[in-house]
Amino acid sequence: MYSKTNIHKVEFFRQIVEFASDSIVAIDTDLKIIFFNKEAEKTFGYSSDEILGKHLNTLIPSRFHESHNNYVTQFAKSGVIARLMNETANLEVMALRRDGSEFFVEISIIKIKEAFVSIVRDITNRKAFEEKLKFYAERDYLTGVMNRRKTEETGSKELERAKRFNNPFSILVLDIDHFKKINDSYGHDIGDLAIIHLTSVVQNVIRQIDSIGRWGGEEFVILLPEVDDQGISVVAEKIRSAVEQQPFITKTKKNVDFTISIGGSTYSKSNASWESILKNADLGLYKAKKNGRNRFCYYDS
Repeated sequence: MYSKTNIHKVEFFRQIVEFASDSIVAIDTDLKIIFFNKEAEKTFGYSSDEILGKHLNTLIPSRFHESHNNYVTQFAKSGVIARLMNETANLEVMALRRDGSEFFVEISIIKIKEAFVSIVRDITNRKAFEEKLKFYAERDYLTGVMNRRKTEETGSKELERAKRFNNPFSILVLDIDHFKKINDSYGHDIGDLAIIHLTSVVQNVIRQIDSIGRWGGEEFVILLPEVDDQGISVVAEKIRSAVEQQPFITKTKKNVDFTISIGGSTYSKSNASWESILKNADLGLYKAKKNGRNRFCYYDS
């Protein structure tokens, strides 16, 4: 029999578990829920009375049922007593609320005799913060398109894909003609709005598989998978024409017309590195500027 001291200890630990700040869910070897603390009730939306005896799958999105059940079975057979599921399984763990909404969780699972105890922590806010950090690490702060580092990374990957499958790949480099005059005449805030306007026009013209990145200042790089040395001029002309024809009207109703110059180059055996394609596209841009601006020039080494 338990002594009074042991009974007090059991009650003491039960109270700690019951009112812990993390959700604590215990299941038996049949994966049926046998304990559900107060925080779990708040997190999942079920009362303890209605969830006890239900299968663990009740709290897991259906697409994860098989993998999650297999994980618990493997854990049961292992000699490990406790494990952080996210690290060991190397996967994103999702949970399911009563209302059908899904959320990210971190799960520590502990083996206790004939039961498993899961300590579940809602990490939705942490995941959102991580995604936000990732976005700002890869995106240009002004336009929201890829920043220079991400553009270079994506361009290099697209080039490697083109080499592997022997597919065409082209890039465009463009910038706003006489951009300094816009800043000097209307101010840098209008200059920023002009850059945002340009980005919007380009995104409406290019395909979904294409991508645009801000290379610096008013200069942009556009990645064109599956576009060869014939198609690149068609794409470039569409972009140039769209920018010329869509007026940029500021908040104060000022109509600030501007044009762009574009240079382009295409992957080939003699132009087989990211650096060489970019350099040649840049030389094409220089040629377009020299020949009068508001035009596209192709450069092939």
